[in-house]
Formats: sequence, C-alpha cells, structure tokens
Amino acid sequence: MHIYIMRHGQAEMMANSDSERALTSLGRAESEQMAHNMAEQGVIFDAVMVSPYLRAQQTWESVRPFFPELSNVQTIKSLTPSGSARKSVNEILALQAMGVKTLLIVSHLPLVGYIVGELAPAAGVPAFATSAVGHVELDDSGFGHLHSLLRVSQL
Repeated sequence: MHIYIMRHGQAEMMANSDSERALTSLGRAESEQMAHNMAEQGVIFDAVMVSPYLRAQQTWESVRPFFPELSNVQTIKSLTPSGSARKSVNEILALQAMGVKTLLIVSHLPLVGYIVGELAPAAGVPAFATSAVGHVELDDSGFGHLHSLLRVSQL
C-alpha cells in the first residue's frame, strides 16, 4: 500500500477557533502545486482521509480537481492536530485490508509526523512544511518505509 500523507496548506493565524482557521491564497496555490506534481507523477488514489478542520478540508478542495475520478473520500474526526496516530494507523490498516492500494491523508502537525513514525519507525517523526507530502509504502505485514518527504520549495 502506498500512503501519501499531506499537511494542509498555509493557514491564517487568527480565527474563532483552531478548527476554523482558513487557508491563505498561498496555502491554496501551494496545495494545488503539490497536487499537480503528484498527478504528473501518475499517482492515482483509491481513497482519501481528511481532517474535519477547515484548513484541511480546503486543502482537499484544492487538491481534488487533480483527481476527479476519486469517490472514496472520508472525513475522519481523529485526524486533528492532537489526534491519535495509533487510531489513524488502525484506519489505514483497515483500508489496506479492504484492498486500498493508494491512500491520501490530509491532516496537521504534529499528527502527520507521528503517523509516519508509527508506519515507518526508521524514519523517526519528520517535520512537515505546509503542503508537504510524505510517501510511505507499507508491505503486506504492515511494515512501512518512508520513500520521500517533498516540500513545495523542492518542486
């Protein structure tokens, strides 16, 4: 299974609550740039898991046009900044057992790093820039390897 873990795009600093912080125009543009790169590389997703927070939902809205055939999109309540990496990994493993081959996750710091750390312990807990994408490959036994962690500035 190939898992692409994306941190949301740059968000406004101020809002009524953390969950209501919206993307900036730069955040939208960088998310689109990263999605364009994935699409150019031939990545096709079987499923997407997205945080319920506004900035993650808006990131997915920016990414979605590059993957128009995708219909298996789930908002997962535990994909918040303080969410459980273990719960997230359990969701991933359940999708793997259902035959999902390529998954996109759109979430937040620090959770995105913790998910990588759970899936691919040798990678540690990497820091993600906004709109960055980590690519983890899981074998059938659930052992993962971090192939790449790509920032927009590297495109």
